[in-house]
Amino acid sequence: MTAEVSRSRAREPLSVSSGTVDGTWLGSDKVDTARLTAIPASNATVKTWVNGPDKNLIPFGFQPDHATGDTGLAYSFSQCTWWAYTRRHQLGLPVGSHFGNGAQWADSARRLGYWVDSTPRHEGDVIVFQRGQYGSSPVYGHVGIVEHINADGSIVTSECGAALNGHPVSRTFTAAQAATLQFIHY
Repeated sequence: MTAEVSRSRAREPLSVSSGTVDGTWLGSDKVDTARLTAIPASNATVKTWVNGPDKNLIPFGFQPDHATGDTGLAYSFSQCTWWAYTRRHQLGLPVGSHFGNGAQWADSARRLGYWVDSTPRHEGDVIVFQRGQYGSSPVYGHVGIVEHINADGSIVTSECGAALNGHPVSRTFTAAQAATLQFIHY
C-alpha cells in the first residue's frame, strides 16, 4: 500500500543535507548548464566536436548521425580519393565509399548530410579541389586531408596521387587560399 501525501505537503520543498530542492540547481555555480543539452552522436570524435568548439557554428538542422555512405574502401590504390578515405578512417572519422572523383566529393557528401563549407575547422577535414584548382586534375579535381590548422589560418595538408605509389605528400595553403576551397567536416 502506498502512503498518501496531501497536495500542500507534495509542494513543500524537499529538505536535503546540502540545501533545499526548490526548483533551482544545488551548487548551480558549479554546473555547466550548456553541457546538459549535449547533442548525441554515435562517433566519439564527432560528438566531442559538435558539443565543443563547433556547438554554436553547426548549420541549422544538421544531424551528426546522418548516413555516411561508407560501405568499405572502393577507391583505387594511391589515388587521392583512396588516401582521403584511408586517412579519415585512421582518424576515426566518417567518409563515404562512393563519392566519385575529387571534384564531386563536396556535393556527394552534402547530399548525405555531411557539414560542408569553405572554412577548415579540424584536423581530418577533407579538402575538396575543383577541376584545375591549385594544380589539381583538370578532369577529376582532387581531395586531400587537413593535417594541421596554423594560428594564422593557413593549413597543412596530406595528399596522394597515382604517381606517388601510396606515399602521401604535404602542402601548405595560406588562409586566403584555404578560403577558396571546400571542406567536408563530418
